[in-house]
Amino acid sequence: MAKDFDLDLGPLRNLIAKSPDAAGRGAKQALDDIKDDWVREARDIAPLDTGNLRRQIAGEVEGQELNSKVIVTANAAQKGFNYGYYIHEENAGGKSLRTSGTVKKFLDESADEAKWQRWLEEEIENELKKAGW
Repeated sequence: MAKDFDLDLGPLRNLIAKSPDAAGRGAKQALDDIKDDWVREARDIAPLDTGNLRRQIAGEVEGQELNSKVIVTANAAQKGFNYGYYIHEENAGGKSLRTSGTVKKFLDESADEAKWQRWLEEEIENELKKAGW
């Protein structure tokens, strides 16, 4: 004796078709949040002299959806001299920083990759759930 049954895979196909867009929306939201967090944290620990370096720390998200990246820069340049580069990459010429709580590698030390990885995963998961997964 044999028994047949029909399985409607249409809803599953629809979910699979919507998944890249949903994941892309989650990634975009997370990367925007990561950019804002990184800029904020870097500004908090960047050397403070005139405040120009902190004002020049900026970020952007480049790319589309899942093929994106966050770039944060600190180019405080004046008269051909890039103070941000000098502090971060040239070790401030070996000089000590004047303001306590500031660090020379302000972009590196403010990067919390483990936290940001969680944010990325959570935002993508949330968008996939909204899409029906």
